[in-house]
Amino acid sequence: MSSQSHGEHSSHPTLKQYVIIAIILFAITIVEFFIIWPYNRIGAAATPVLIILSCIKFAIVIFYYMHLKFDRRLLTWIFLAGLALGLVVSLALMTLFSSVYATPAPRPYAAANAVPYVHGEEGHEVASESGHQEPVHVSEKATHTEVESTGSGGEPASSGAVDLGMEVFTSGGCGACHTIEDVAVGMVGPDLTYIGSEAASRKPGMSAEDYIRESIKNPEAFIAEGVERAMPGLMTSALTSNLTDEQVDGLVAFLLEQK
Repeated sequence: MSSQSHGEHSSHPTLKQYVIIAIILFAITIVEFFIIWPYNRIGAAATPVLIILSCIKFAIVIFYYMHLKFDRRLLTWIFLAGLALGLVVSLALMTLFSSVYATPAPRPYAAANAVPYVHGEEGHEVASESGHQEPVHVSEKATHTEVESTGSGGEPASSGAVDLGMEVFTSGGCGACHTIEDVAVGMVGPDLTYIGSEAASRKPGMSAEDYIRESIKNPEAFIAEGVERAMPGLMTSALTSNLTDEQVDGLVAFLLEQK
């Protein structure tokens, strides 16, 4: 009995083998790090890759550091079967959700319907559904308000609000779900990298500012069609109910700058 225990103990990895295993784990972690930093280079395809790499690391730890490799072979097969089943189910669910909620990107539509706006003109034109150009007049009050919103040096007076909005976005958890290029890499909610130029075309009859504000304060009110990863129930007003009016204004100003 004692000789059997001694034989099992001697079959465990040596210190040198433990060091090699640690180096392998570190190398896999570095690969994962470069996949997601400074921003996700391969998009949604990174998720299954990261899951597989995590499973490999998990299996290495279980087999060597927790000595499953040197235990009964039946336990090894049970562990491998459970790990494989979990991996297959995870990838199947990801594939299912991505196919159900897959929608065309909104950028081509926004680019095709973009109309230049010249500050100071009486009005500007927007493209109607029939393809004709219809003048939309800007009221004197709106023009006056826009002039007041700029400082004497021509700089937007809301630069402080933009900074506040960026702080709220990065520290308030928004970046955990949403992606903004060079700011955050979220993989759950819609990509907001160009929301400032796309928002005006999301909801008919609503300006970009009003649409973004509604999406923050009452996200369940409207789910835009044709927006990738825009899923009903994914974001609720409970997530933003603790924001002050100043923070909401800052978020709106910050998101309007994303063009």
